[in-house]
Formats: sequence, C-alpha cells, structure tokens
Amino acid sequence: MNDANSTYELIEKYCLDLMDEREKMYFEKEMDMNPALKSAVEEYQLILLSVDHMQSKAFIHSALDQLHSNSRSQTQILLNNLKLHVNKYWKTASVAASVAFMASMLTFLFARNVYKKDTHAQVQELKGELRSIKKGQNEIKSEVNRVKKQLVAVPDEQAKYTGTGFALSQNGYLVTNLHVLKGFDKIFVFTNDNIGHQAAVVATDEVNDLAILKITETDFRFDTKVPYAIRKANPNIAQRVYSLGYPKDDIVYNEGYISSATGFMGDSSRYQLELPSAPGVSGAPVIDEFGTVIGIVSGKQTESNGITYVIRSKALLNLSKQLPDDFSEKEILNSAIKGQNRSEQVKKIQPFVCMVKVYN
Repeated sequence: MNDANSTYELIEKYCLDLMDEREKMYFEKEMDMNPALKSAVEEYQLILLSVDHMQSKAFIHSALDQLHSNSRSQTQILLNNLKLHVNKYWKTASVAASVAFMASMLTFLFARNVYKKDTHAQVQELKGELRSIKKGQNEIKSEVNRVKKQLVAVPDEQAKYTGTGFALSQNGYLVTNLHVLKGFDKIFVFTNDNIGHQAAVVATDEVNDLAILKITETDFRFDTKVPYAIRKANPNIAQRVYSLGYPKDDIVYNEGYISSATGFMGDSSRYQLELPSAPGVSGAPVIDEFGTVIGIVSGKQTESNGITYVIRSKALLNLSKQLPDDFSEKEILNSAIKGQNRSEQVKKIQPFVCMVKVYN
C-alpha cells in the first residue's frame, strides 16, 4: 500500500501546486515517461473540479486501501461498490470521473510493476548478450596478440637442443642450463600458449652450468608477476620437492625428495634428489612445499632413473646480480603461493615454465 499512498500524495501535491520547481520538473518528466500516471493526474484534476477536496481525499484513500488489499480478479466488484459509495458525496457527473481516476491508478501501479519485471528480464538478457560479446572480443584480442607476438618466425627445422627454462621476472628474464645452449645460433622460448619468442643470452655461469635469457620483444610481459620465490637457505635432506619440465611437448610434473646434500662425487654446489628425470628437463625448477625454488635440474645419473642432480638456488641468486637495471631481485624474493596446496601451486607456476629450443 506504500506505493499507492506515495503515488497518490505526489499526484495530490502536484494538482494542488504544492511542489517546488525542482519537484515539479521531475514529476512532469515522470508523467512524460508514464502515460498511466499522466492519465491519473488528469482524472484527479477533473475530480477536484467536481468535489470538495477534503471530502474526496478521505474517500480516495479508503478506495485505494480497498483496491490494494484485493486481487485484480475483484477489481470490477470494487469499482461497482465504489460507484455506490461515491453517490453519497458526489454528483452523478463526478462518478464517471472518480471511477476513471481509480482505474487509471490501478493501471499505473500494475503497469509500473510489469515494467519493473520486464526491465529486469531485459537487463538480464542484455547482460548475457554483453558477456557473449565480451568473450568474443577477448578471443579475437587473444588471437591478435598471439599473431603480433610472433615477431620472428620459428625455424622450420628440428631444434638442435631442447630443454626447460623458468621465469625470473614478469618482463621476460628466464634461466636454463648453459649446456642446453652450447653451439646455439638461435634460441626460442615457448610459453605455455605455444608461442615461440626469440631470446638472447644475458648472463652465464659456466661453473654452475647456468644461463639467463631475455626475451627480445621489447613489450613482452607475462600475464602476472612470478608467483614463486628463489630460496636463499639450503633445504634439508628428506624434504619433499617437485619439478615441472618439458621432456616432451606437454609439461610434466614429477615429485620426490632430497636424498643427499651434495651432488655427484660429493659436489657441494649441487643436491642429489630421488626424483624422476629425462632429457628435456634440464633447466627445470625444483620447488619445495612452500612454493620456493630450491634448485635447477642439471642432469641425471645415467645408470639410475631416479637419481637427479640439482644446482643450488644460491648460484642463481648470485648470477642474477649481473642482470641489467630492468631486472628487480625483489620479484623473486617473496612467494605468493606459500600455504597453498600442491595443485594450486602447480596451476600458478605452470605459465612461467617454458620449453627452450636451440636452432643452428
């Protein structure tokens, strides 16, 4: 009933010229948009010309209450009763006007309710259409970006060497094994969207078999910041770890544990892991349960499928100090995936692990 009272009071206020200029302007705009409201105003003005306002006001409120409290199926009955009631107060000429006014009020309230429902349905439909259009635009944009990024054609011949690299920064610095690049002429890094990006060597460490690459496209950026950190401290024996690498065209996950604090023949620059490895995984990150990189895969023991040697992450941190000013060490000192479960960590790390291919 609040809607009916509010509408009636606004109509009454307007017809009695009690509105200020601002209210009047907005109300007249509302009438222009709502024919039913405009009709109700006109009928009320006709009533005012026929009867005393104070007498009619009480009756109209009463009639509105009665109409609102009953279903639309009883509208005709109420209107008939209304005719009998108004005969006590109004002349015969006023009856038709009052009936028309009440019918207009009903029409206005009903139309507004339907309008709201229809508008809601239309808005929902429009939202769906906009989502569909936006999805199509994103797909087109993605394809355009894919073509634009393919600035240098990947050679048609088979790669001389294949390995794995992983990002050190959002702007295209990556690390891999130096032995993967031996005898290189052209280096391409393949991101997880299978786009090949030409890269150049910017820093090397022959003792620790490390090379840092930079994708040569000036505007290249990964979609988000690197989610993992590079660990400064040495991990412990028996600590659980996992790796992500490219022994084939699809990324492969392996897990294991640190079995020795030194590498082959007691090499203190490396760890020994009990973790499966294969050609193509050289340069892959080895990650602990906290989402930090504890080392880089460098090789495996030929007579064993399970023993893998890993370069300590400290060597990588030392090498990164040679990088230009557009590299910030802060990007690899904090893990954004600490505390997340393994599957969530892998999902966020995967876009930053790339296949590295070297061509003559």
